[in-house]
Amino acid sequence: MRTPAQLVTVATLVALAGCGVSTGGPPEAIAPSDVPYGLLSPAPTTTAPSPVPPLGDRPRVYLVTPEDVLVPTGRDVAGGDVRARLDDLLAQLASGPTSGERDGELTTALAPGVRLAVAAVDGDTVTVDLAGPGDVPSGQQSRLAVAQIVLTATSLPEVRAVLLTGDGDPLEAPLPSGELTTAPLEAADYDALLVSPPS
Repeated sequence: MRTPAQLVTVATLVALAGCGVSTGGPPEAIAPSDVPYGLLSPAPTTTAPSPVPPLGDRPRVYLVTPEDVLVPTGRDVAGGDVRARLDDLLAQLASGPTSGERDGELTTALAPGVRLAVAAVDGDTVTVDLAGPGDVPSGQQSRLAVAQIVLTATSLPEVRAVLLTGDGDPLEAPLPSGELTTAPLEAADYDALLVSPPS
């Protein structure tokens, strides 16, 4: 004869067997309409934020790092045509780094008080005139200053090359090698100043 405890155990086992999960048989497909709402939606994916916002097609001002390397910083420009937009961009370059950029140790090789103006636009080549007080930079600083102007101007998609004048007269501009030229200058001419020199 079974004791009451044994009967409870048997009854519990029978109840569990009746509502348990089947342990045999092939898997069965469930119709999508029988799946609870939202379970078939792909899980949202998140991407880690980039430490530097992408510049995309934004115009850029090029500034100088403590290692004498040029780096771009995005700028918003106003103006309906290329001349007006470039004048705005060059004015931002001439005014130097913002306070936040100075906090990041960015500087400029351009002389204080320099004025940069678009003197002419001929297709995709622009003439930029330099004027203002102060001495013209020399040596490595002059190469960096010219590179800042050329790289900044050519960050506008409409500008491919830059001719430089000083108070209306043609300027001999230094290339990274130190060689002087009066030819139109392109961004690729100053690629060497976008990377640290080998130590």
